[in-house]
Amino acid sequence: MKNKITAVITAFVLLFSSLSFTAMADETNTVTPIPTITPAPTDDINITVDGKTLVKDVDYKLTYRDNINVGTATVVVTFIGNYSGQKEETFNIVRKKSSSSSSSKKDNTKVEVMQDNNVLLTTETSGDVNVTIPKNIEYNSVYKVIVTVKGVAQAYKDVEIKDKYGRTLRGRTDKNGIAYLQVVSDETPKPAVAITPTPTAQSSEIHKSYISGYDDNTFRPDGNITRAETAAILYRVLTNTKSGESISFSDIKESAWYYESVTAMSKAGIINGYTDGTFRPENQITRAEFVTMIMQNKTLTEFDKIPFTDVKSDLWSAKYIYSAYKAKYIDGYDDNTFKPNNPITRAEAVKIINSVLDRNDYRNEKNPFGDVSQNHWAYKQILEAAVEHTK
Repeated sequence: MKNKITAVITAFVLLFSSLSFTAMADETNTVTPIPTITPAPTDDINITVDGKTLVKDVDYKLTYRDNINVGTATVVVTFIGNYSGQKEETFNIVRKKSSSSSSSKKDNTKVEVMQDNNVLLTTETSGDVNVTIPKNIEYNSVYKVIVTVKGVAQAYKDVEIKDKYGRTLRGRTDKNGIAYLQVVSDETPKPAVAITPTPTAQSSEIHKSYISGYDDNTFRPDGNITRAETAAILYRVLTNTKSGESISFSDIKESAWYYESVTAMSKAGIINGYTDGTFRPENQITRAEFVTMIMQNKTLTEFDKIPFTDVKSDLWSAKYIYSAYKAKYIDGYDDNTFKPNNPITRAEAVKIINSVLDRNDYRNEKNPFGDVSQNHWAYKQILEAAVEHTK
């Protein structure tokens, strides 16, 4: 009389599905498999007989049919060696879920960009708010950027918008998750000022630009700078450690392109207004005012002898001018004057800022400005300030 033994076959085919066979075998190697399909948490065929695990290609061979696409497939088990017989079974293929699918999900940061109350773009990002709008960035237009996560406003988050030409505006959301970005222009266009959210020290590897040229590819080195433009430049480049109450100026509106920079610089103690409570953002800034702003977060020294005949000890800005001179941030004119009440030029301003930042490698050979020749006295200073480059 033949003794029957039970072989349990468990299969997981191409990571898609699994099955289990129960096969009947006797000692004379006559096999009559009886398949039973059940789930099995394994990626390999596993066949056991009375607790003994059979070996593939020694005790059995395994083949598949129609197992390429999702749908059905057939597994064929052929017993060999001490076992004989063959059995096949058709089963369903179920595609295995990817374990990485959840990691690629975005964090649902919703960004909405509006121009003059018209929605330009609504999108989601997976981290930094850095989006490209479908229209060119225009002068005198206010860009409102609203940042939320699952309906919750994201306060004090850095944002950046750009157009297809690479023109870029940067800012930071307020407590309501809103940032207002703007480039201004009048009959004489002002530089396309891109507002950077926080005052940061320059990288030791990358020298980022902190002043821009004009749309006609000029820099206008002899042009003047307004108080608002100065606040925006200092906002980019100065590292300040002071923190106080911001000053409310009667002529500064929240919708103004320079609002963020003026507010931040006043809170840091870098800028002040006038006795009538105004800031006068469109006024040209004088050489004395500019140096005073630059020196607000520097160590001052008491006024002493100075080679400028028009800077006396009773001048309101004398201590700042003297301290900047001693630090080798500034020079005077050939006639031994400083001309503190003259409006500072764009070339003079970048020379001073470069000195304060110790940006003096001047390795940038790319010149995008048609009105700045290599013979200009501030040629290298202008390129250092206006063109991003590797130190």
